Amino acid sequence: MINKRLTLWDWLAILFIVCGCFFICYNGSIFYKSHLQSSKHSVAPKRIGEQKILSKQISYQEGEKIGTLYLPTAKKAIPIFEGTTDAILKKGAGHFSSSFLPGEKNNSIFSGHRDTYFRVLKDLQIKDLLYIQTKTGKFYYKIRKMEIVSADDQRVFTPKSRGILTLTTCYPFYYIGDAPKRYIITADLLNN
Repeated sequence: MINKRLTLWDWLAILFIVCGCFFICYNGSIFYKSHLQSSKHSVAPKRIGEQKILSKQISYQEGEKIGTLYLPTAKKAIPIFEGTTDAILKKGAGHFSSSFLPGEKNNSIFSGHRDTYFRVLKDLQIKDLLYIQTKTGKFYYKIRKMEIVSADDQRVFTPKSRGILTLTTCYPFYYIGDAPKRYIITADLLNN
């Protein structure tokens, strides 16, 4: 039997391995919990505060495809669906049912996961053009503002007096777990 004492380097290697395993397990559990709870944490209130009145648009059932969001500068096309459940956000961007539809003269709000369809939002810039194609037409928007707000900030859900497109996702983009902030893009409707 060989009797060998562990050197300082041996102890440091063991400590490094143990700390690495702990770090991986801890962050993995946070990531797993955030996915389990993502559908429980709503980013928006149930209603904006007033019943929406549709001027010329049709209504959609939850989960039904509304159309496609095109981001020409990023060369991306994102399918958009009615509702914001976790199952819907796995398929594309979700339209907040309590907000107005694209093309209407009010606030049309869409959400998406930062680690899938809406990760591309980080690459957009002010004055970029985007458009939404639906059954009722093609609606062009120009990005006016980008901001980072707290997760409980409700200002983005207020009604507007003109056509606005609001895109929301969790922030930071590469955060592991339930992100503490929201990344918001505001774009103005061009073809009123």
